[in-house]
This record gives sequence, C-alpha cells and structure tokens, in this order.
Amino acid sequence: MKPRPILLLFLFALMAFLAWRNEQITFLNGGQLAVRQDGASVVLTWRSGVDAPMAKQISEAYSAWAGGTGHFIIDLNSPGGALSEGRAVIEVIDRMKRTHRVDTRVGPGRKCLSMCVPIFLQGETRTAAANARFMFHEPTSRDAITGEVVDAPAFEQRMISERFFNRYFVNSPMDPAWAADLRRKWRGRDVWKSGRDLVREGSNIITDLE
Repeated sequence: MKPRPILLLFLFALMAFLAWRNEQITFLNGGQLAVRQDGASVVLTWRSGVDAPMAKQISEAYSAWAGGTGHFIIDLNSPGGALSEGRAVIEVIDRMKRTHRVDTRVGPGRKCLSMCVPIFLQGETRTAAANARFMFHEPTSRDAITGEVVDAPAFEQRMISERFFNRYFVNSPMDPAWAADLRRKWRGRDVWKSGRDLVREGSNIITDLE
C-alpha cells in the first residue's frame, strides 16, 4: 500500500477515536442541556448520563420557552444513569405534556441505554435513526449511602426489576407482546437493539424511523 492511502486511513482512525473520546468525556463530566429553536419547535438536546442536573435543566428550559412554543423535542444520546434522576426527568416531562406536545428522538449513531429508554418512551412521537442503539437491562441495586453498586439478594433483585418493568414498560406505549418477550430475555443480561430492530419487531417503542 502506498504511503498516502496509509496516511488517510490513519487520519480517519484518529478522527473516529477523537469523536469517541469526546463523547465519553461528555458522559463522564456531566451534561449541559442545549436548547435551540427549529421552526415552531424547541429542541432540548441532552448528551450525557441520566444524572443531575438533567431534570432541573429540562424544567428550567420548559419554564423559559413554554410561552413561545407549543412543541418540545427532547433529543437524547445517553448511556443511562440514576433511577432517581430518571424519575425526576419523567415527572418534568409529565408536567410539560399537560400544556405542550412533547416528542423524543435518538439520532443517527446515537444511543439510548438503560434508564434513557423510559425517558424516550414519554414522547408522543418517538423518532430514531435506523442505526441508533437501544439497550435494556434490569436495574442495578445501589447502596443507599455510598451509591455504589451492590449485589442484592436474588429475591430483592427480582422485586426491584418487577417494579421497574411494571412502572416504565407495562404502563407505556410498548407493545405488550414485545414487552413480555423482553421480560423473559433481560434476566441477568443486556438486551441490545438497533432502531431498525425495534421497528421490524413491532415493539412500538419507535413511532418514526429516520
């Protein structure tokens, strides 16, 4: 192979690595909500874990923009995070939906993992790219004081998982038959799906495929 093609391959690999590293740094350092107008809509973009101050920043953006739009789009790229923050985010979205249309989106090459999925499911229209990645798994148990992951007794883990599943998946737009299959598959493992997979399998998690 000639030197020039080798150099080009190296540069492409370097660019891909830098993009990946920047995304990981964003996830580790905590998020900052980006807000922009897109026509008559307001897009709230979150590129980080489901951790504070996600709920607070979405609530503040809603308060600031509610008078100027009837439509919010929450654009997600998240590895998941804390159950408590996820609950707080969903409570904010519930409040937003009383007065405004709220849609959700996961764009090309982006991901919505773990606690991000219940947030994505809050959208009236739920748009995702065909190559967007989604991941489902049982919630982890954490120490109430330190916040560290702990190994809970089997009966306790089952109870936590059932509560999570019933709260966020049974009472959601997710297709019941698909949800029942997920309940069987996610015991002790991560279940990965692309946006295309979710649409092809009739999950009703995604309403519109980009």
